[in-house]
Amino acid sequence: MVLLQARDESARTVSRAGFLATPARLRTFAIGMGFVTTLLAAIGSWIPSLWGDEAASVMSAERSLPSLFRMLGHVDAVHGTYYLFLHFWIGAFGASPFSVRFPSAIGAGLAVAGVIVLANRLAGPRVAIFSGIAGAILPRIMYAGSEARGYAFSAAAVVWLTYLLVRLVQSRTPGKWLWVLYAGGVALSGYIFLFDLLILIPHAIYFFMASRSNIRRWALATGAGLLLALPVIAYGIGERAQVAFLTRRTAATFISSTVTPWFGNSDFAMLGWAFVLVAAGVSIRAWLRTRRTRPHGPDRTLRAPGLVPLALMWLLVPGGILLTINIFHAIYSSRYLTFTAPAAALLIGWLLGQINRKWVIAVLIAALVTLSWTSYQAQRTPYAQNGSDWAAIGAVIHAHAEPGDAVLFDEGTKPSKLPRLAERIYPQDFAGLQDVGLKTPWYRTNNWRDTSYPLDDVTSRLAGVHTVWMVEYRTPHGTADTYDIATLHALGFTQVGEYAEHSSVVMKFLSS
Repeated sequence: MVLLQARDESARTVSRAGFLATPARLRTFAIGMGFVTTLLAAIGSWIPSLWGDEAASVMSAERSLPSLFRMLGHVDAVHGTYYLFLHFWIGAFGASPFSVRFPSAIGAGLAVAGVIVLANRLAGPRVAIFSGIAGAILPRIMYAGSEARGYAFSAAAVVWLTYLLVRLVQSRTPGKWLWVLYAGGVALSGYIFLFDLLILIPHAIYFFMASRSNIRRWALATGAGLLLALPVIAYGIGERAQVAFLTRRTAATFISSTVTPWFGNSDFAMLGWAFVLVAAGVSIRAWLRTRRTRPHGPDRTLRAPGLVPLALMWLLVPGGILLTINIFHAIYSSRYLTFTAPAAALLIGWLLGQINRKWVIAVLIAALVTLSWTSYQAQRTPYAQNGSDWAAIGAVIHAHAEPGDAVLFDEGTKPSKLPRLAERIYPQDFAGLQDVGLKTPWYRTNNWRDTSYPLDDVTSRLAGVHTVWMVEYRTPHGTADTYDIATLHALGFTQVGEYAEHSSVVMKFLSS
């Protein structure tokens, strides 16, 4: 018996997914899976310590609005919409790790709900069910849904924009409101995250293949959306120097190019890529067979590409563009491609939908769930976010420091790992301490972080101080930095205690 049978995706096959045969039931399923995804992403999201990129989100959002807009004129304009949203969210719900991460869980839920609706539109309810399951367990979507960054909303925006594209293609005479919605969706996607606009390349190819008669209207709607997004495009290009750090490290590796954007870990990636490649092969075989049997003619619905071609372009083209640009100008980060992860869920769901034997489906889903569970657990460990241990630093200070003690931070590591950020992200643990190295607090700078003095310039602030706490960065399980320790010794302070954490060491010094 044949296990795989490629179906005509233009037909709405409901006999094998009858409980989603009506639009109302499909909407209920999509909303339900959206809630499930949000719940899964939110559970345990408070466990890992916040890290550098999340510090940028929280500290930017905690600024006053004039201060925030001033900062966005210098850095991070591409994240400005998310920061603005988070500003009001924190004002309402506070800045605890769970609070600042929960909106991303909602974004993940919106993305998966969109995957279901889109899959149903392209391939029917059976594929929609499996695509929703795949999206809800996809490691990259779970990661984006538990991080205080805008990438989950980025994925959701692109999913729903692609749904509008398919509606435009499938409507023989699209109403003006649909074109307006698409133009607005293009603009919104750009404001949520500038690199989302890379999806317009796959959209252009898909629309040209499916509806050439309306390509001019699509171009006009897209152009209108880009015009509305012009401010963030201009600022994003003007602030491109802020990603210059990518030139100092190899961001475009084999793993970051083939695993991280979609699959989370290598084990899941092997199975995920197997799904993608088999789906492509089955789809091509079905297309060749259909091409031989169908009469040639102008019928647009016969020429409209199905789910697999669209999802493959969505999955591969944006990353290919970034990797190509990266050869000449360092710009690549796998995080930027989070908006392509839903395409992987669509391909996995589509292939599952072509399998006839229930036991094969059960085995494959069990394998996907098992491998995704490994990532899910790893994402909910204390140091899961880039090895950050700022929560542990705060716990040590809170437990041992006394009001009036001074605190100093290692200023010699890269911005996203600065131990000083622990004070900003967990301020309650540092209440009553003297930050003797602080020059300008973050909300008065044109960046998202503090500026500080070298210790030689603030020795007068240590006059009369009996206890100093020094927080030094170290690589996990490595040797700690020695930033300013010699200066403290020269000023008559003696180290009397040390608390080693995952990627830092907290040292206690007493004056002689």
